[in-house]
Amino acid sequence: MNRALLLGLCAALLLPISAGAQAPAATPTTTTVPEEKGPPKQEVVSAGTLPEDLLGRWLVIGWIAMKGGDTGKTTTALWDVTKEDQQIVFREYFRGLPPQINEKVVEANAGDNIWRPTPDDIAEIARTWDSLPEHDPKLATQRNELYGKDGFDRDFKSEAQTKDSIWAARQSGSFRRSAAPSVKSITVLGAMEAKDGGYAGNYTAATIAAAPFPIPIKLEGKFQMYRVAGPSEPARPGFWSSLFSGCGRK
Repeated sequence: MNRALLLGLCAALLLPISAGAQAPAATPTTTTVPEEKGPPKQEVVSAGTLPEDLLGRWLVIGWIAMKGGDTGKTTTALWDVTKEDQQIVFREYFRGLPPQINEKVVEANAGDNIWRPTPDDIAEIARTWDSLPEHDPKLATQRNELYGKDGFDRDFKSEAQTKDSIWAARQSGSFRRSAAPSVKSITVLGAMEAKDGGYAGNYTAATIAAAPFPIPIKLEGKFQMYRVAGPSEPARPGFWSSLFSGCGRK
């Protein structure tokens, strides 16, 4: 998702803690190896029976409620859902939105207003998909997990945000040094219903920050997936997607 927004929200929440924390003792200056930049290495994991109409390109929007109603923050991400060895998997497409659309999102977030894309916005993203501006999320690695209900692990079965969902996804990322104090990122989506040609449900974003000790910061809201390209008609779940459940790929 939009790590810049999430990092900003986390930084705001950490200010009172950082202000009261004791400054760490000075440490000797050391030479560090320059960190890599650009999209992270992604690992994909899939388990359970998943709907074939997930295949395609998606705009995934998370809404973090601030005061209820249409007041809140909007996060965005682009997903590319494919089939590998008969399993449905997804990778995040680390590109920014078209400039004119990104301006709408920034303006909405500045006023704590929920942003929703129009059909014209979706069409523009589809048209410019291959030339969208590169986006650096400051992540070193990211693990993308996608589970059908019959493949849920203990956490998905017990968490209120996911236990009743059709399918669920979890993204776990490790930040690079430049994202300090944030060290890890976890995003969980629990799809509750098919809606408007995509899926909608519960959204959870958590960031673990070291300030000066590990502090988890959790944000909850709703999400919706908007199809950018790909199959539009649901297909019957494949036999192989359940037979080879639980396999991870990179």
